[in-house]
Amino acid sequence: MAVDSLNVFQNVHFDESIIKSDIHTYLPYGSSNYGPSDEIRILIQSQDLITATYDSFLYIEGKIVRKNEDAEKTCSLTNNFPAFLFEEIRYELGGQKVDVCINPGITSALKGYVSYTSNESKGLHHLGWSPKNEQPLQVEYTRNANDLEKHFAVCIPLKHIFGSMEDYRQVIVNMRQELILIRSRSDADCYQGEADAGITLSKIQWKVPHITLSDGAKLKLFERINKNAAITIPFRQWELYELPALKQAQSDIWPIKTSTQLEKPRWAIVAFQRGKKFSKAAKAADFDNVKIRNLKLHLNSESYPYEAMHLDFNANKYITAYQNYINFRGAYYAKEERDALFDYSHFKTCPIFVMDCSKQNETLKYSTVDVKLEMESVEAFEAGIVAYCLILHDALVQYNPLTGEVKKL
Repeated sequence: MAVDSLNVFQNVHFDESIIKSDIHTYLPYGSSNYGPSDEIRILIQSQDLITATYDSFLYIEGKIVRKNEDAEKTCSLTNNFPAFLFEEIRYELGGQKVDVCINPGITSALKGYVSYTSNESKGLHHLGWSPKNEQPLQVEYTRNANDLEKHFAVCIPLKHIFGSMEDYRQVIVNMRQELILIRSRSDADCYQGEADAGITLSKIQWKVPHITLSDGAKLKLFERINKNAAITIPFRQWELYELPALKQAQSDIWPIKTSTQLEKPRWAIVAFQRGKKFSKAAKAADFDNVKIRNLKLHLNSESYPYEAMHLDFNANKYITAYQNYINFRGAYYAKEERDALFDYSHFKTCPIFVMDCSKQNETLKYSTVDVKLEMESVEAFEAGIVAYCLILHDALVQYNPLTGEVKKL
C-alpha cells in the first residue's frame, strides 16, 4: 500500500482497444407467425463479426385483448410475463446447441429470486420484472376500463435466461449464431385476473451489440485466431426439472437425473407451486409454502445439507432455509454482500430452498452421479402440488473461429 501511494510518476493508460459499439437488429426468418407452439428462428449469418452477445436482448411488441363480455372484469400482466410467452429458448453457435432454457418463465423466476437484490429488481421493472407485485406492469385492466386491447413493449436480456450469457462476458468472434424460440402453447401464465384474455405478438427482434476493434487490438486478436487457436467458453448452465405431482404422503423421493462428470450439480434451487400452471386466477411466477420440514439432495451416497433442517413455517422456525437463501449471492458470485430480494417475512409466503453442493467428495468427480431429492412435509402433501428443481452445473464449450467448429467438452 505504501509503495502504491508513493508511485506518483506512474504512466496513465487509456483503454482504446474498442473504438465502436453499435446495436444491430436481427429479425426472424421464414414465417412471421408468433402463435401458440410456433417455432421462431433468428439468425446471425455473417461470420465476419465480433459481437458482445452477452449484452444482447430480445425486443418484443404485442397486445393483450380482453373479450367484450369481460368489460367489467379485471386483468393485468404479471411478474416475468415476457419469459412466460415462450416454452423454450435455445442458443446455438456454429449450428451446435450451446445453451437452452426450458420453461423460461419458471427458470428465470427461480434464478432471479435468489440472484437479484431489491435495487436490481427495481431497475428491471420496465422489462416485466416485478417480483413483489408492488407496482402494476405495462397493462392493467380495471373494472371500468373501456379499452378492449392494450399494447406493450418489453425486452428480455439474454443473461436473464441463459447461464452462458451471465457468466461468459467475452465477445464471440466470427461465428454463426442463432436463437430458436418456441412459443408457449398458452399465454394464461402471462396474466392474472377475472377476465379471459388473448395475447398477440406483432414483433420479435434480437438486438445484438457489434464491436469494432482498433487496428492494434484486431491484429493481436487475429494473430492468435490465424494460428488455429480454439476459444473455450466456461459457464454454469441452468437446467430445470419438474415433478408434476407429489405423492399425497408426508414424504416423497424424486429421482431427478443421472449426471456425467462435468454436469454434476453445484447448486440446486427448489420451490413448489399449487394450482398455478395456466390458471388466470394465479400468478405463475409465485411459489407456495407447502409446509416443508426437510429437504435433502442426494448425489449418490453424499447428502446436502448434511444435517436435517427441522423447519416449521407455522411456528416461524425456518431460519436455516432463509440463511441458505441469503448466502447464495455471496457464494455464487464471490461477493461479500448479503443483500437479498425477499426479507424473512416475505420468504415465508414464497420459500425458495437453496442447496449448496459445490464442494464434493473426490469419488463424485470420476463417476456418474444419481441425483435424488428427498422431500418431507409437516403433513401429507396436498393434491396438485408441483415441485421444481433448478440445477446449476458446470459446462464447457469450445469453438474455433477459423474453422467454425464447435464442441462440448
